[in-house]
Amino acid sequence: MTGRNTWRLSALAGASTMALLSASLAHAQDAATATPAPEAVPSAQDDAATAEAIVVRGVRGSLLRSIQAKRSADTIVDAISAEELGKFPNRNVAEALANIPGVTVGRDGRGEGRSITIRGLGENFAITTLNGRILPTDGPDRSFAFDVLPSEIISGAEVQKAVRASELEGSIGGNVDLRTARPLDRPGLHASGAVEGQYNDLADKGGYKVSGVVSTTFADDTMGLMFGVSYNKYKFRTDNLGEYSLADGTEAAYGVDFNRDGAINPDANGPAYIWPDYYSMGTVQGQRERIGSAASFQWKPSSQFELTIDGIYSRFDVKQHNYRSSNYLNPLGDDGSPRWDPDSISVDANNVVTGFTINDYTAEVLTTDEPRKSQTWQIGGHVDWKPTDRLSFGFDGYMGKARDNTGGQNRFVVAGITGASATFATRNGGLPDLDVTIPGGRSLSEATNDDFRAHYIGIQGQNIADRTQGLKGDGTYDVDSGVFKSIQFGASFTNRKKTVATIDNQYTTSCNFCGYPFTFGQLGADVVQPGSGSILGKLDGDFPRNFPRFDIDTYLAALSRVENNPAILNPNSCLDDTGADIPGCQLSPYPSGYSNQVIEADLPASYRIKERTWAGYLMANLEGDKWRADIGVRLVATKVSSVGYSASIASIIPRAGTQDNAVTFNDVEPVNGGGDYVRLLPAANFSYDLADGLRLRLAASQAISRPSFGELSPAKDATSAQSGTYIIYDAGNPNLKPTEANQFDVSLEFYPTNRLALTAAAFYKHITNFVSTVPVDVQITPTNQPANQQQSYSFVEYQVMNGDSANVYGLEVGGQYFLDNGFGIQANLTYNKSRAKTGGITTDLPGAIPFSANAKLFYENHGIGAQVSYSYTSRYTYAQAGSLSYLPVKEDPYHEVSASLSYDVTDNFSVYVQGSNLLGSAIKRFNEYRNLPSFYEYSGRSFFFGVRGRL
Repeated sequence: MTGRNTWRLSALAGASTMALLSASLAHAQDAATATPAPEAVPSAQDDAATAEAIVVRGVRGSLLRSIQAKRSADTIVDAISAEELGKFPNRNVAEALANIPGVTVGRDGRGEGRSITIRGLGENFAITTLNGRILPTDGPDRSFAFDVLPSEIISGAEVQKAVRASELEGSIGGNVDLRTARPLDRPGLHASGAVEGQYNDLADKGGYKVSGVVSTTFADDTMGLMFGVSYNKYKFRTDNLGEYSLADGTEAAYGVDFNRDGAINPDANGPAYIWPDYYSMGTVQGQRERIGSAASFQWKPSSQFELTIDGIYSRFDVKQHNYRSSNYLNPLGDDGSPRWDPDSISVDANNVVTGFTINDYTAEVLTTDEPRKSQTWQIGGHVDWKPTDRLSFGFDGYMGKARDNTGGQNRFVVAGITGASATFATRNGGLPDLDVTIPGGRSLSEATNDDFRAHYIGIQGQNIADRTQGLKGDGTYDVDSGVFKSIQFGASFTNRKKTVATIDNQYTTSCNFCGYPFTFGQLGADVVQPGSGSILGKLDGDFPRNFPRFDIDTYLAALSRVENNPAILNPNSCLDDTGADIPGCQLSPYPSGYSNQVIEADLPASYRIKERTWAGYLMANLEGDKWRADIGVRLVATKVSSVGYSASIASIIPRAGTQDNAVTFNDVEPVNGGGDYVRLLPAANFSYDLADGLRLRLAASQAISRPSFGELSPAKDATSAQSGTYIIYDAGNPNLKPTEANQFDVSLEFYPTNRLALTAAAFYKHITNFVSTVPVDVQITPTNQPANQQQSYSFVEYQVMNGDSANVYGLEVGGQYFLDNGFGIQANLTYNKSRAKTGGITTDLPGAIPFSANAKLFYENHGIGAQVSYSYTSRYTYAQAGSLSYLPVKEDPYHEVSASLSYDVTDNFSVYVQGSNLLGSAIKRFNEYRNLPSFYEYSGRSFFFGVRGRL
C-alpha cells in the first residue's frame, strides 16, 4: 500500500470512530459475554433474587466470571478472567489459556509458553485477536507469539470453539480473543502494582519484574481512563539436543556392510539402513527484557452512545547465545572412503545403526548470537450507537504493526579439531553416547586455541514487518416477531502485509575459511573459552557435556591476522574455478581484505506477501420459551499477492579436505504468485434449557484456515549445499488453497448452584486441503558445472502442499466446585482422535494431542491464597515426516506442576511466592523409534517472589 493510501485509511479509521452512523456486531456480542462488574459476581441461577455476592478478588472470582461468560455466550466458548485489576491467573497468557479444556500450550524452550493448540489443531489453525482485532505478529507466519505480551495488561480472554456467521473467519481450531481492561467496567479510582524477583535453578540466575495498572472515571462516571505497564528483565538457560538429522542408504550405495554378514548386498533397492548424519547438543543462555503497556479511554454520555479508544505497545528484546558440540557422522569421507571401523558397526531389527567407531573425524564446536528485537503495537477505536429502540449500529477501525529487526545480526561461527575419533552408541529413550577423543588422547573439554581450526562463519538474520489494518461495520435490528427476534448484518475489510527481508553472507564470505586451514594458536589469538560446566545433567549418557566455546568478536577480529601472513597459506589459492589444481602453482597467503565479511540482502530467503479480505454476513437470531438459535451465512473473498525470489545453482565444487562445497548461483530472479478465492461459510447455533441450570448446545458450520505467510512464499533456498547438506528449504507455494472444514459441536452445561459447574462437549471436524511440509527427492543439475565434477546431485526438497484430508473428533469434560471453607477445585480433560493423509503418508494429524488434562486445587480464606496446578499432555504425532519421509516424529508425554502461595498482610498489601515446572519436565521427541531422538529441551525450574499493593 502506498503511503498516501495508508494515511487515508488511518484518517478514515479515526474519522469513523467519531461518526455516529457506524455499527458493530461486537456490541451485541460484548453485551452477551461481558465480564460482570468486578464488585460482585452473579450466581449461577439467572433469576435468583438472593444471588450471593462474591468478592471479585482471587481465583474463585476469576473462575465464576469465566463460567458466567461461558453460560451467557451465544455459542460454545470458554473463558478466563483476571483475578483482579492487573493480575491474570497465570504468569503467561498462553499458560493461562491452557486451563481451558481442549487448549494445550507450546513452550519456547526458555521457560515460557509461547503458542497454543486448540482441540489438537496447531497454532496456524487458530487466530488471535485483541478486543476483536487481528494482532500483527513478529514472526514469518500468522500464529501469535504470546510471549510478547505481559499478562498484566490482559484482563480476560475467550476461546470461541464454535462459529457464528457474524464472527471473524480464518480459524478451524478456535478463535482466541484477548481483552484489555475498560475503565467504565469499574467506576472510581483503582490501582495495583507489584514488584517481583525471579530465579531459575538451571541458569542459577534471576531477574525482576515491576508492573502497575491505574484506572479512573470522571465526569459523573461517563468518562474513564486506564493505563497499565509492565517491565521484566531476567536471565535464562536451556539445555537441548540442537539437531539430530538422519540419513539412510543401502549397502550397495555406500559400500558398507551395515549388517556385518560378511558381504555387501549388491541390490540397489535392498534394505535401507538409518544412521545419524549430524548430531549436536548444547546449551542456550541469555537475557530477556520485556516492556508492555496498554491504555484505554471510554466516553459514554448516554445509554445510546459509547466511544472507546484503546491501544497496546510491547517491546521484547532477547539476547541469547547458543553453544553446541557439532558432529558430522556420515560413514563415508569426502573422498568416498569409509570412516567407520567395519568391525564396530551394529544394527537393530529396524535397520537402525546402533553403534560404530568413526575415524578421520572432525570434532566441531559452534557458538551463535541469536538476538530477537520485537516491537508490537496496535491502536483502534470503537463506537456503539443506538438511534432507536430497535436499531443499533457500531463501527470498529484499527491498525497495528509488529516487527523484528535482526537482519544481519545473528552470528554463527564454527571451528573444528581434525584428526579426532569417536565412538557412537544409541540409547532407547535418551540421547546417544558419543565419546569424543581429540589428538593426544584428550577429551574435548581439554581443547585449546592450538587445537581448534577456523571454519564456517555465518552472519544472518531477518527484518520482519507485519502490518494489519481493518474496518468493520455491523448492525442489529430487533424484529421481535414471534420466535424471530433480530437480524444482524455487517461487512468488514482487512489489509495485511507481511515482509521478510533476509540479510546474510550466505552467498559471499560465509565459507572463506571452510576446511579448517589454521588454528587460532597460529594466529596468536585467544578465541577459545572454557565451557560452563555439565550440560543436559538430567540425562544419562556419555556425550560431550563440557566443551569450550568461542568469543565471537575475538574470533572475527582474529581472522584479519591471516592476511598477507607468509606463515599461513591459503589452501585454495592454487585451485582454478573448476576446483582443479593449477600446475606448478605455489600456495600464497590470504590477500588483503579477505577476512572482511560481506553482508547483503539474501533475496531467495526473502518475500513480500499482501493479503486483502472482504467479508459480509447476514444472520437471524431466533428465540423461544426455553431455546435460542442463530443461523446465518458469511461470504468471504480473499486476494493474495506474493513476491519471492529464486536462484538456480550454477556449480557445486567440493572443497578439498572437507565435506563442504563452493557453490555458485545464477542471477536471482523474482517469482510472482498469488491468487484469490471466495468462500461461502454457513453457520448455525442452537441452545435449549433442558431444566433449570441444564443447557444443551448444538453448532454446525463450515470454516477455513488460511496458510501461513511463509507457506505462501514462492522462495526456495538451496544454500545448505555449501555445507554438503543437499536440502532445499522454504519451498513455499503461493497457490495454496485455504484449509477447509465441516465441523459439528454439541455441549451440555450444568450449573446447579453457584458453587458447582459441570460441562461436557463433543466435536467433529472433517478437514480438507490442510497444509503439510513433505520431503521430496529431487535431482538438481547445475547449469554451469565443470566437466571434471559430478554433474547432478540428489536433493531433498521440503515442499509445502495441500494435504488430502483429515478427520478430528473428540470429547471435552470440565468442572469446578467451591467449598464454604475456602477450598476449591477446577479440572478438565480432553480426548482427541485424528487421522491425516498427505500423499502416501497416513498418521495422526500433526499436533493433535490424543489426551490432555488439567487440574487446579486452591484455597482462599483468612488472607491466605494457595494453589497447586497440574497439566498433562499425552504422546502425540508432532510431524508426519522428520528427517526421513517415512518416519513420523512423536513427542513424549509432558507433565507440568506449578504452585503459588500468597498472604494478605492488609487489605491493600500482599506477599507471594510461586514456582513453575516444579517436576523439572523436559520436552522429548523421537523419530518413530525410541533410539532415534529428534528433539530434547530442558529449561529448569523457575521461582518467583514478590509484593503486591492495590487501591
